[in-house]
Amino acid sequence: MRNSLYELKRTKEIIFILAKYGFGDLIESIGLPVTKKDYPKLSRNERIKKAIEELGPTFIKLAQVLSLRPDLIPLELAKELENLQDNVSPLSFDVMKKVLEEEFENPFENIFEEDFTLLASASIGQVYKAKLKCGDVVAVKILKPNIEEKIYADIAIMLRLAKLLRERFLIYGIDLVKIVEEFAKTIKKELDFNIEALNLKRFAANFKNNQNIKVPKLYKNYSTKRVLTMEYIDGIKISNIEELIKTGYDLKEITKKGFDLICEQIFVHRFFHADPHPGNLMVSDGKIVFLDFGIMGRLSEEDQKNFIELIYYVIKNKEEKSALYVLKLSKVLGEVDISSFKKEMADIISTYFYSSLKEVELRSLIDDMLRVMSRYKIYFKEDNYLLAKSLVTMEGVGKRLYPEFNAAEEIKPFIIKLYKKRLSVLSLVKNSHEFNKSLLELIYSMPESMEEILNKIKNGNLKIEFEHVGLESFENSVEKSFNRLSTSIVIASILIGSSMLLTAKIPPLINNISLLGIVGYIFAIIIAIILILNVVRK
Repeated sequence: MRNSLYELKRTKEIIFILAKYGFGDLIESIGLPVTKKDYPKLSRNERIKKAIEELGPTFIKLAQVLSLRPDLIPLELAKELENLQDNVSPLSFDVMKKVLEEEFENPFENIFEEDFTLLASASIGQVYKAKLKCGDVVAVKILKPNIEEKIYADIAIMLRLAKLLRERFLIYGIDLVKIVEEFAKTIKKELDFNIEALNLKRFAANFKNNQNIKVPKLYKNYSTKRVLTMEYIDGIKISNIEELIKTGYDLKEITKKGFDLICEQIFVHRFFHADPHPGNLMVSDGKIVFLDFGIMGRLSEEDQKNFIELIYYVIKNKEEKSALYVLKLSKVLGEVDISSFKKEMADIISTYFYSSLKEVELRSLIDDMLRVMSRYKIYFKEDNYLLAKSLVTMEGVGKRLYPEFNAAEEIKPFIIKLYKKRLSVLSLVKNSHEFNKSLLELIYSMPESMEEILNKIKNGNLKIEFEHVGLESFENSVEKSFNRLSTSIVIASILIGSSMLLTAKIPPLINNISLLGIVGYIFAIIIAIILILNVVRK
């Protein structure tokens, strides 16, 4: 009954605010009378932002999620929502103390030494500086009481309104129902501090031997689903330029360290901070400190390879190839003219990179790329957009610290080094066992696959769908791939056959060793070397 009354009251409040900011026509479309207001001086996107600010914490969190998802909303609206700040009036400490005592099932005085000092207040939680009984100074993040119930109630209201307004918003290319469903998945993770604790542990493990970064220590025994306790690090906010200069830090060096660290997170560890804005970055003892591990990006091994290839070909001014890797990193909605898209994307890349790297801004480049992608209904996969967003955010932070900083120039040697390392002989040797395993699996599965295909042909159930889109380049690619595969199978066959000859000691023999077996091994090694050199060269 209580929830029903809250939802009714909250629904009325949402409708009133939407009408207040000029969206009365939407309310009328679902059969509710409303007094419409007009805001001639504000754009539609600005009115959406104003309404969200007034609607409160749940809607602000929704907007923050949407600002990272231009596949769900128009790019210009996503950029407008980036400016929303998650700063709200704090609850009294007495209220937050109850959460601590409920979670630890222990009086506050038995765990902590003294009263807490408020560091930050956001929509779902508050962060305090505190001192444990053991004497360690810590930062404690506490989930606000009853915030889960309020957010889930708001989501239920959002979903009902989204279903009623879905058709109207599809005109703007916005699927409200999908947006609410995606938000529900995301916010569920943020409301569980156990997930953030795991993120912190993984992040710390990745950088345990790096001297340029300081990662807060997790206090596992003092962390639960609603409380996260970590080491308190005393540092200077990266946005406090005056204090950094006063302390004697080299801003150019700090900028380089920060950007190199985000590149290492992305391209080496494939696990990165997805929101490295100035509020989440500090400098302590010359080391960069990342804060707030609630939103992290994860890059698949395949996408890591594709991103490295994309940037490598951009650096090498091979825009056609780089445009192809944009497609590999994206999801395509509906039918697309691939040739036209590749041409437009190649034109954008060449426009930026045929001048000078010193003139290139990642934000402008990525914005132009996203506009073209949006027209063709092509969107980066979610984590891939978070990757681009992280790089752009760090570029912005870098330029504030050191105006001459250029992300494109900084990333160039980093990517080339990674590219060469990935194609080194040592790397190829390390990965050879995976190749051999995959090859054997393919050989073993062939009879079963062929039997399945033959049975379908026999029963008249085989269906083949074929669409000709840029088939010539595809044919060449497939032909090269099968030639290499065939060569690999031949090498494997020769090695197996030679091993059998050596084991059986088939004459002619030299020192009781089969001469044919030795010749087979030598021949296989020569072919393998030629194949590896060809792969490296291409």
